[in-house]
Amino acid sequence: MKRLAMVMVLLGALSSFADDRGVFTGEQWRYRRSDHLIASLALRIVADLVAIPSGIGGWGPSEWALAGGAVGSTVMFSIGSPSLDLQFQSFVQNRVLGVDHFRLWTTAGDVLIWSTAGVAVVGLMIYGLVTGHAPSVETAALMIEAFAVAQLYHQMIKLLAGRAGPTQPELEGQYFGPLGAVKLWPSGTPSGHMASMYAMLSVLMYYWDEPVLWVGLNAFALVFGASLIGDDYHWVSDVVLGGVLGFCVGRWVVQHRSTRFTIGDDRHPVRLNFSPVLLPGTGYGLGVVGTF
Repeated sequence: MKRLAMVMVLLGALSSFADDRGVFTGEQWRYRRSDHLIASLALRIVADLVAIPSGIGGWGPSEWALAGGAVGSTVMFSIGSPSLDLQFQSFVQNRVLGVDHFRLWTTAGDVLIWSTAGVAVVGLMIYGLVTGHAPSVETAALMIEAFAVAQLYHQMIKLLAGRAGPTQPELEGQYFGPLGAVKLWPSGTPSGHMASMYAMLSVLMYYWDEPVLWVGLNAFALVFGASLIGDDYHWVSDVVLGGVLGFCVGRWVVQHRSTRFTIGDDRHPVRLNFSPVLLPGTGYGLGVVGTF
């Protein structure tokens, strides 16, 4: 707890002299085609870990509402005996899917899914380098950046919370804190699978800004998250929290690191914005906001 308090004090100090976007967010921190690809990527990832929380002081009502909804729903679903998480998981497994249903998320399936995602991102980068299509290289680099940041953030939260996952039903999703986290890892909240995937998808949505892409990728993300719950990989609150975390990280990376936008640009980053909407007690879905 002392270490956590020190981190919070440090972040508070950083935000006190940063503008509403936080530190390390000037134009010099954006992706540049002339920079060394790997070195600049690594440097931005490290800077992102501090820059993102340092801008909390500049959050607007929508950011606070999204963060509050994600944290609030996680607390609401994970407390009690049995918690809503446990009740929902039991309903899905016993009433909807059945105990012996087909499982996508097995050891082999996990490796195959992430290998495919990795090949797709690296393939996009290679395509851009070979053909000289700079936006493809930038997109791939930003996807890797968002993936890494989401992974690091979710691991920090997971190790602090130390929550038991559905693979150990006898522990009923309890929180054991940092001391129990090591024994329970890689289980825990939030879902790293959901955070990492949504971070990459969010980069694609915001960078290319195509309504059809937004609809398709968000639909894929919902199916992706549902499969994690259905296959007993994560509780529903893990998936919701991971999804919001990944979505926001990917959005931040594009807005603050891409060449598409500059500080002082007043226009909204997207024409049509789909974002996760949390409905406590009933579930979650997508909200649509248009800008004209």
